[in-house]
Amino acid sequence: MKYNRRKNKKPYYSLQSSFNKYEAFSFIVFLLLIILLIAYMIWGFVTSIIFAAIIAGTFSPLFHYLHETKKINKNLSSILVCLLIVLFIFIPGIYIIVQLSEELGSFYNSMRSNLNEKTLNQIFFGDHIFARFTAKSFALLKKEYNMNTINDLISGSLSKVSLSLFNSVNKLISNIFSFIFQFFIMLVAIYSFFMYGKELQQFLLDLSPLKNDDERLIIKQFNMMNYVTLVSNGIGGLIQGVLAGIGFWIAGLPSIILWTIVMIVLAFIPLLGMSIVYIPACIYLYFNGQVFTSIVLFIYCSIIALVVENWFKPKFIGDKIEINSILVFFSIIGGMSVFGMAGIFYGPLIISIFLTVANLYLVKYEKLLLNNSESREQYLKYYNKN
Repeated sequence: MKYNRRKNKKPYYSLQSSFNKYEAFSFIVFLLLIILLIAYMIWGFVTSIIFAAIIAGTFSPLFHYLHETKKINKNLSSILVCLLIVLFIFIPGIYIIVQLSEELGSFYNSMRSNLNEKTLNQIFFGDHIFARFTAKSFALLKKEYNMNTINDLISGSLSKVSLSLFNSVNKLISNIFSFIFQFFIMLVAIYSFFMYGKELQQFLLDLSPLKNDDERLIIKQFNMMNYVTLVSNGIGGLIQGVLAGIGFWIAGLPSIILWTIVMIVLAFIPLLGMSIVYIPACIYLYFNGQVFTSIVLFIYCSIIALVVENWFKPKFIGDKIEINSILVFFSIIGGMSVFGMAGIFYGPLIISIFLTVANLYLVKYEKLLLNNSESREQYLKYYNKN
């Protein structure tokens, strides 16, 4: 039987063929088992394939520009874009990982030397609100509040955090061959998406029981969310992290590369963002006697964060997609708790697809069940808008 592309989801079998419910059930069970077996085989590469889809969607305008505008053949256009991805993502990624390993060691030693008894005494036993609040907190918890307790608490926490980060980076470096192999899989998948993306998309559309219009709307929202998450947040995070890192360098803080990278990553999280790093850094400078520097650094970093979040990102995104920032915040936190750092991308994508499907249900399927003609008009308006 030849495979013919279905335009209106018509079945392969003719209406005259006998096809009872037991055969249908057996066929569906068999199909699901095959799908589960395929999923089991490629499970180790699922993350690479998903990131390949995200990156391919992000670089697709460049691919289409080379292939359609510059009339470069599809194979060469795919290879050129993949080479650019290697140059701008893979090689810088390897360099950053190696630098992080060195920075974590120097950061731990620097913090151990700077957090001396004089500094700790000024922070926790000085005449200011933070010291009084900390003393009351210890009293409420019925814990002894003295220098030895504070020293043990900070040293223990610092050692655990630094050791955990150091082990994570070293583990990544020790598995560098696994990392290279996974990146190779991702690169092959990206090349395949560029070469056979339309055919693969049409095959999945035909395989799905949903209507093609609904499926295309979901795919469109998926690509838009890719753009927002990877391109807009990526560029915004890079601007925030680099500019704040320059401020850290001028302020004389140690481990500039480490904190710059951490702030770039944290800038993906709305509401909090890089404030998780620069506010504690300003507090540290304040209690270390650098009051003016801490105030200037706080104002400088806050202005950067506010300008990027409230002006640059809205201008860059435009009216492509609108999701409440609080919902994005919880989707990223939830995604990170389940998928790790990949949750920064997975969380918003899952929420975006959910909102699209939920809106389709509300404006189309729910009221269509009641044969409400008005709902059809609402659906058409929603589809044309998106």
